[in-house]
Amino acid sequence: MTFIITFIALVTERFFDCSHIRSFGAFLRFQKWLGLRLSKWPAYLVLVLTLLVPVLLVAVINCFLTGILYGSLKLIFGALVLIYCLGPKNFWAQTYTCISALHADDPHPEFEVIRNAFGLIPTENVEAFHRAFTNALFIEANRRVFAVFFWFIVLGPAGAVLYRLVDLCRKEGVTTAAAAMTVLQLLDWLPARLLALIFALGGHFTEVIKYWQHNVLTPPKMNEVVLSECGIAALDILELDKLPADGTAEKETIALLDRAFVIGLVILAIAVLA
Repeated sequence: MTFIITFIALVTERFFDCSHIRSFGAFLRFQKWLGLRLSKWPAYLVLVLTLLVPVLLVAVINCFLTGILYGSLKLIFGALVLIYCLGPKNFWAQTYTCISALHADDPHPEFEVIRNAFGLIPTENVEAFHRAFTNALFIEANRRVFAVFFWFIVLGPAGAVLYRLVDLCRKEGVTTAAAAMTVLQLLDWLPARLLALIFALGGHFTEVIKYWQHNVLTPPKMNEVVLSECGIAALDILELDKLPADGTAEKETIALLDRAFVIGLVILAIAVLA
């Protein structure tokens, strides 16, 4: 069942933009309300209290649905929760919009488009801009898609909800942003290194493995560096450590990520069969 749900969610997210159905306004209002009233409490305790109700509620519903109608309701519930927890904005839709903007006649609007989508700061250094954009693609692919799948596979729907809500607290938290960032880095530690390892299977194996072996046990604060450096190594399109400024790197990045997710599905299928 886990494989079927993961497959459905990945295909849905890859080929359909479900961003419009994802709304976390109620949760954000709750965490803001709780954060203001418990502002003198330890940030980690406030974060736990913020996450406790939604995560436990999803876990209880998932357990309750076990065995009902031969598990079909549990499958539907799991798929809906997983799809809802991806994003929140569709990774592929925003990426293709940004890549199209790179080829616009006016060289400036693309900076605004990419900044809004991936939080990049505009720079006149074209090579640095393309490197930052490519790095952001690897990092966001993990946070928006892969890590959500990972924690769903490990903990079920509650795991997907936990990861997404921690990420939202990191970005929107009143008193819990710093604590949520630390927790998110811990949650990202294993998925980031697993995704980086899959890059080796989908790209330049020797170069990725060389870097991965050297950095696999680095602390959580190095998650983004591990992802971006292993991703760049997998592309194998560098010339004198410079990324091409014609959008080639970004297109190759999407192709690599597509291969990585397919490989991840194959690994999951083998694990389920085993």
